[in-house]
Amino acid sequence: MSASQQAGMLTYDLRSRGTSSLYEFLYQSIREDIARGRIPCGTKLPSKRNLAQHLDIGVATVTAAYDQLITEGFVRTEQRRGYFVEDVSEFRCKPVTPQVKDSSSEDGTSVGAECGAQDAAAGVFAAHGAQDARLDDASAGPNSRHRETARSSADTASDAPAAETPHAIERARDPEYFVDLKANRTSVSLFPATVWGRYMREALSLPSDNLLRSIPFNGLPELRRAIASYLRRTRGMDVSPDCIIIGAGSEYLYGRLLQMLGPTTTFAMENPGYRKFAAISKAFGNPWRPVPIDESGLLVDELEESGADVVHVSPANHFPTGIVMPIKRRLELFEWANRARKRYIIEDDYDSEFRYSGCLIMPLFADDASDKVIYLNAFSKTMVPSLRISYMVLPPKLLACYVDTMSFYSCTVSSFEQYALARFIEEGHLERHINRTRNFYRRQREAVLREIAQSPLAEISHVEERNAGTHFLLYVRTSLTHDQVRQRGAEQGLNISLFNDYLLRDGDGLSERTTKRFEQYSNGETALVLNYAGIEPERLSETVRRLACVFQECE
Repeated sequence: MSASQQAGMLTYDLRSRGTSSLYEFLYQSIREDIARGRIPCGTKLPSKRNLAQHLDIGVATVTAAYDQLITEGFVRTEQRRGYFVEDVSEFRCKPVTPQVKDSSSEDGTSVGAECGAQDAAAGVFAAHGAQDARLDDASAGPNSRHRETARSSADTASDAPAAETPHAIERARDPEYFVDLKANRTSVSLFPATVWGRYMREALSLPSDNLLRSIPFNGLPELRRAIASYLRRTRGMDVSPDCIIIGAGSEYLYGRLLQMLGPTTTFAMENPGYRKFAAISKAFGNPWRPVPIDESGLLVDELEESGADVVHVSPANHFPTGIVMPIKRRLELFEWANRARKRYIIEDDYDSEFRYSGCLIMPLFADDASDKVIYLNAFSKTMVPSLRISYMVLPPKLLACYVDTMSFYSCTVSSFEQYALARFIEEGHLERHINRTRNFYRRQREAVLREIAQSPLAEISHVEERNAGTHFLLYVRTSLTHDQVRQRGAEQGLNISLFNDYLLRDGDGLSERTTKRFEQYSNGETALVLNYAGIEPERLSETVRRLACVFQECE
């Protein structure tokens, strides 16, 4: 996709776009030319109207392509001047390898690959003991301290009186609410249960006994091949099925990573961010550090200062802010990872499928030229929460370490569910379901915003939303304390989530810098994180009415 610049004009053969839409092809073409230096830094791009006339396409098509380039940080816009190319000179394009037909061995382990690292990945299973693939400390017994931590927790639990156990379970149960605005739930009514049931019945009726035997530790080959193909089609990721590990939930896979990398590995988390991953790190005894963010995402200089070896990020849709990490910050993150052999990036791509304008944001993994990114995703949000199937994609050298140290763990997902999901993906039902769900959430989002605009909340609040995910931030001018907001919400039958609930604290002062930065940004307003995916349409108006009552006197 080379471009020829004639009188400041870009020329592309739009007939070679294949199945891509016009704007996606144009965006990808310009993005690659910028990344490869064919369009130098500082170059002024043609105006939308001139480029549209030159390529004989609509202005809206060029606008969509330019908007995506701006979102990812490849292009900036200057008022009354036009569009200019950003400096991405340090960006290295990942080489693309032709697709290789995949096959399977008798024991179910896939041989061959669809990624550039196919030989390295396949070789892992032939030589588990490759010393150069192990991390420092991993071969020295990474499980000893973790076993001690688990044993200590078990001993503490066993000391509790048996009579208290039922009360502890009761305390752990979620209370019932009219609407839970905190839980990041999905609308289960959209799930094609009939189609899923058909594939489950198909799995149970197979004449072969393959599904009744023990499956490989990394998951059913059929599912790993289906996921690899799906990632290639939808996320631009060149992945070998051998590099994919299937597990029962992201928490399980994250725990395996912690155990493999060893208790001396320090982890960093975006602050604010998901508390659960910090809690898991603490439970395994790993040191962890919260790292502040700004309008471009995680601050890499703060990451360097933290002394972390591995960082957990969500570059396509940071939670709860919705920030998309631009290309310059991504380059800084890659540069950080390449400074030391033990440094890795865990890319959590959860929720990234739900983007309501432009195309999906390119994952870090797709641009990783140094095998430094561990890709993590789950099907619980795109399908249903009860489907506890997640997966991670490991770089070949980390895969070798995983095989050496973690392959004694059995796969934690039923072979029947894995087979059904593989068929669900292969037949295109997953992509159709995501498209249908995305359209539903777009309408749901618009309806919630419309209800807020027509309610008393409009006079005391404003919304910050980034056309992605299933939540947005609602800033409210109120004298109520955070505890009072939560209490009054509970009285209205609403489980309310506040921005401050996602601030991570480890006692070393990092969270204070984040808190101060946020307070300056929010001007002292109270920020609510409104997860609207689980609101039933018939309860929408009443939900907004009750939310307004939290901040004013209602009868």
